[in-house]
Amino acid sequence: MNKKICFASVDVEDGEADHLDEILNIFKRYDIPATLFVTGQVLEKFHDLAKDWARDYEIACHSFTHRFWNLINNEERKKELEAFVSLYFNIFQKKPEGFRAPSHIIDEKGIKLLEEKGFLYDSSVVPHYPPFKKYRGYKGPKPLLPHYVNGLKILEIPVSGQMFGIPLAGAWIRKLPGWFYKILFFIYCPQFITLSFHSWEKSEKFEEIIKLLKSKNYQFLNGAEIYQNYR
Repeated sequence: MNKKICFASVDVEDGEADHLDEILNIFKRYDIPATLFVTGQVLEKFHDLAKDWARDYEIACHSFTHRFWNLINNEERKKELEAFVSLYFNIFQKKPEGFRAPSHIIDEKGIKLLEEKGFLYDSSVVPHYPPFKKYRGYKGPKPLLPHYVNGLKILEIPVSGQMFGIPLAGAWIRKLPGWFYKILFFIYCPQFITLSFHSWEKSEKFEEIIKLLKSKNYQFLNGAEIYQNYR
């Protein structure tokens, strides 16, 4: 894939969706497909609302309870996934295709388990972190582009950032001035980058970043579309 790709996503967790409508309205304004990584707790609480989200966006798995995967064993992870898949199927009459681990904490056992449970892609691995940030997730090779992990059939869609590992993520976008990102993209436009938010985040600068990516000719794809392109 030679085009510049941006994977836009929103993590919807802990039953909170305070500002999700605001984020989705921006996506609609700029005709951006996105993936909502939703916990099972959110699906239980907002199942009718989730059906509305699914008309325009991909709904993927963000575990069931949002417990960090380094704090639970593989059997507990399995139960979380099974509970989510069962609930998801009851609501949408199909299985979820994508997964993102809480706080991006995943290991090779977790990725293998996702494959066993029929997931087509994972988007948990952060390939590069700012030097002053400690990454608690996957310890294996971390390419910057979507790839298959160690011969497995599940696609890893990395949570790739800009130069020096600076992410295009809600907290960073809120704190850094818009001109800073403009300079970064003037210097370098990665072939693949992830734009991610949380459903409880509010920032007037989200739209500014989307305009910047559009001006740099990024094509926006959701997780399922990226999987189809890389399968």
